[in-house]
Amino acid sequence: MEYTDFHCHLDSSDFDENREEIIEKIFSSGVTDLVSVADPYEENSHKITEHIAEINADIYMMTAAHPHNAKDYSGIVEKRILKFLEHKKSIGVGEAGLDFHYNFAPPDVQKKVFLRQIEIAKDTGKPLIIHSREAEGEIIKILESTKFDLPVVFHCYTGNMGDAIEIIKRGFYISISGIVTFKKAEYLREIVKMIPVNRIFSETDSPYLSPEPLRGKTNDPSNVKIVADRIAEIKGISSGDLNSEIKQNFNSIMKLKN
Repeated sequence: MEYTDFHCHLDSSDFDENREEIIEKIFSSGVTDLVSVADPYEENSHKITEHIAEINADIYMMTAAHPHNAKDYSGIVEKRILKFLEHKKSIGVGEAGLDFHYNFAPPDVQKKVFLRQIEIAKDTGKPLIIHSREAEGEIIKILESTKFDLPVVFHCYTGNMGDAIEIIKRGFYISISGIVTFKKAEYLREIVKMIPVNRIFSETDSPYLSPEPLRGKTNDPSNVKIVADRIAEIKGISSGDLNSEIKQNFNSIMKLKN
């Protein structure tokens, strides 16, 4: 079986002591592709992510200004983003977006920085990977107003059914994390039933969001198997068929890398 983890954070300090061993475990578990997200506010995050992508053929990467840190956006941060996106293993601009749940930065500042990330995605011709908390409708409006016409992936989706339908109507993708295994996430399982297989991704968002029955433990991309198998069960198809579709979705985005 071949699994894809579309979104993880292998730069995390949780992996500092055994990153190489974790990566070996990931690929021996059946994962064949993963995307690790780098944080432009932390220079060392870019260095770690570039290093592991350069020495592992099946690790790809992305970066963007996260909405939590929007108030700290600067020319230095943007230069890091632009340089990172020149790398041949950089496949997307993300995670960028809006977070109206935590509001660690004022909404107007978040929007300003998000608009700049959209411009960067346009300029580099790369897909946009979205972080959204209680902001899906606003993000859809912004994407329409900017006439963004490259692939869009809403990562770790936690929005409602109505917004999910609007996302799919526009040809965007939705990525599902280990939340789909949580006992209280029936709403998300209903959304998974609705998402066409040609618009879905599996992810771990590790080291966060360990799926059941591993909640409370540090998550890693090898656990994407649990996520993908649960998605397949919900959709009533085989894991093999689901993962084949996810791989095709991944390849369609990969065609846009420089």
